[in-house]
Amino acid sequence: MDVCESWKSEQQLPIVYDPGYNITLFGLEKLHPFDACKFSKVVAGLHTNGIISNNSQLVKPLPASLTALQSVHSQTYLQQLHSSSFKVAQVTELAPLAALPHFIVQRKVLQPMRLHVGGTVLAAALAVAHGWAVNLGGGMHHAHREDAAGWCPYADITLAVHRVRAASTGAVSRIMVIDLDVHQGNGVGRDKLAAGDAELYILDMYNGAAFPWDTAAKAAINTKVELQPGTSDQQYLSQLHQALNKAAAEFPQPHLIIYNAGTDILAGDPLGRLSVSAAGVQQRDAAIFTFAEQQRAPIAMLLSGGYTRASAGVIVDSLTALLRGMASKLGAAGT
Repeated sequence: MDVCESWKSEQQLPIVYDPGYNITLFGLEKLHPFDACKFSKVVAGLHTNGIISNNSQLVKPLPASLTALQSVHSQTYLQQLHSSSFKVAQVTELAPLAALPHFIVQRKVLQPMRLHVGGTVLAAALAVAHGWAVNLGGGMHHAHREDAAGWCPYADITLAVHRVRAASTGAVSRIMVIDLDVHQGNGVGRDKLAAGDAELYILDMYNGAAFPWDTAAKAAINTKVELQPGTSDQQYLSQLHQALNKAAAEFPQPHLIIYNAGTDILAGDPLGRLSVSAAGVQQRDAAIFTFAEQQRAPIAMLLSGGYTRASAGVIVDSLTALLRGMASKLGAAGT
């Protein structure tokens, strides 16, 4: 997609969102620990904090097309996903979906997910054009060409990498994925290994005792940090800074950073099982944006996982601090 197709006004921010991101399915979505409507809560919080005054300031994506998805997924996998409610139930880990007619699952689950994918691709393009962007969704890092799991039906990060490279005609080739979701980003790793992609650098910091335990995919990780359950702020941030220093030495000044910013590192998250505070999440996000600035690299941030009801509020506070900080720097530069 050409960025200009979605960028309608100088008043817009490079923040990507569509109300269709939110999944409601007769209440069945509440049986999964993931808050499938956290995206609208984040937007409401940005309104409350004065970051945006109306939704027209946000950029709306188009859903990923079947043709686009075929470029990163096998025909066999897509056929299973798009014809079987059982397969969708398996991938989303929401068993009751298997009993629903597939046209309902298609409309209520897969269509919103394709919007998220389009949002990630658009955020990557906007980041290259404007220096930074945020997709208020996305981050489906467990999906890969042949399969998927963990509420991640489509490989949005892999597709964003492909599309931004193709659109740049070589200007954007060296891409760094910083994956700080609490779970190993095995889908991105498997796609990297399958492609033999030496120009994709992965920094992955995750709970080594948590899903998906994908040993084969670990070979794709350039900077790997396996955290212990219960890791708290000081240790987490110390290990993050060490990892960033290593990445900067090994892969300096990437052409783009894709930042998978899961909030499932929060204390009390039932699937993350770490002990990072809300303040720690803010410090983490600030560290990644500072790193991108130091590397002179555009950055696209994705929200990824988070399984406590506190996640949306923590995201709002962190984005508010980041965006106010950027506005302050721009103001200072203009004086």
